Parts: sequence; structure tokens; C-alpha cells
Amino acid sequence: MPYAAVNGARLYYRQHGAGPDLVFIHGAGGNHLAWWQQTAHFARAYRVTVYDARGWGLSRGEMAVGRTTLGTDLLGLLDHLGIERAHIAAQSMGGRAVAGLARLAPDRIASLVLSGTTAGATNDRIREMQAALRAERGDASLREQALAPGFEADEPGLALLYRQINALNPPRPRGLLGPPPPTYRGSMHELLGSLGVPVLYIVGEHDAITPPAMIREAASLVRGAQVHVIAGAGHSCYFERAAEWNAVVGEFLASVPG
Repeated sequence: MPYAAVNGARLYYRQHGAGPDLVFIHGAGGNHLAWWQQTAHFARAYRVTVYDARGWGLSRGEMAVGRTTLGTDLLGLLDHLGIERAHIAAQSMGGRAVAGLARLAPDRIASLVLSGTTAGATNDRIREMQAALRAERGDASLREQALAPGFEADEPGLALLYRQINALNPPRPRGLLGPPPPTYRGSMHELLGSLGVPVLYIVGEHDAITPPAMIREAASLVRGAQVHVIAGAGHSCYFERAAEWNAVVGEFLASVPG
């Protein structure tokens, strides 16, 4: 089985197709399998890499190292695979890996697709939105809000598959993905805007975790960023409305110079 020894962890990965490199980074509710609807589609024109973050799917490693390891692990995986520059598509939690890579090795990024994530581009308005959503959610799990209302009734097979993919992940330390300290006022928007690469934010109309208003606000902070809202989709729009997601992202990637 393909594993990369990275930063004291063993990261499971798969590669498909040939061409320019395109790396997919899953969210907290997924793993490499979550991208099954994207892998076959994009492997016709790109070398697609999917992988499990440490502690997700088949990857293993010390979890007490904290959230910043998502970025250092991604860079280590790129080095292991000899990927000098790649288009990066990140879902939700994957935005934290993008933020880390942008800090550590911005020249390795050819373009960014940010799905259901601000990737750390924030301001006080976004912080207020996030705090209000956390208060509204209370003790409810984010998993309960990962899909659009009515999706399970309309697509019971896909909803079951989504939950089964999630169930393959081992337990993770409580609080690992919690919000930053209340006093933190940093933002990634200037760094993301300075990368000099195309940036596409994509979000579901009914996303209850990173709603369209939040994503539009984040995109407004990043110079030149585009936004696309997928009608009828929730937080996992790449999974719920894969055909539209793939078409929008495919058109975006085709427009990237070089």
C-alpha cells in the first residue's frame, strides 16, 4: 500500500492519471475516499493525488502535535512525491493545510480551489458569524450539518455512502479542530492574495458551517478571488452536487495560465 513517511507520520495516498498535478485535501468528515467523484473525472487531464491526513482514514501519526501539522504534512507529502507545483483543491478542514502550505512554500501552489472553507481569510464580521453559528449549533456535531437539508431523503444511497466513508476514520482528540483563541486576530487574506495565483471559493447554497455570506466576505478580502455558489447543496457540495462542482472547477483550472 502506498505510504509516505512524513514528519513522523505515515500518510496514505493514491495517485491517478497523468498531466499537471492536482492535489485534493479532504475535510474533517472525509478521507481520500470522499473524492471518488472527482478522482475519475479529473484524472483524464491531471495527475490527481488524494491522501489521508494523519489520524484520518489509513494514515497514522501523533495527534498531539496540533493543527499546524496539516500544512507541514502536506509540504512533506509534496516533497516525497516530487511534486514541485500543484493545483490545490481543499474542502473545509483542508483549508488549514492550504494556509500552512501558503506560509511555508507559496511557490508550490499553482492555483487554489477552496470549498466550504475561508482558508483563514477572516475579519471581525466573519468571526461574529462563526461565533453565532457555534452558539446556534450548541452541542450538536458538525457531522449533522455536513449535508443539505433534505439531501438524505432525496439521495439516501449517497447519504449512506457519505456516512460510511466518515465512519472509516478513527477517533481524534477532542478539541483538535476547535476555534483559535478569542484574542487571535490574524488573517490569511493578505498572504493568499499575494500568491499571484487564481483563487476560487466554492460553497453550497445551504452550507450551515461556512454559509455563502461568510465565504463571500472571505473572498472579498482576497485580491482577485472568485466565488461560485452551488444551488441546493450543503457544506459538502463537492459530494452532494459533484457534476456541477466538477464542471465549475474544471473550467476554473482550464483558465489557469500555463
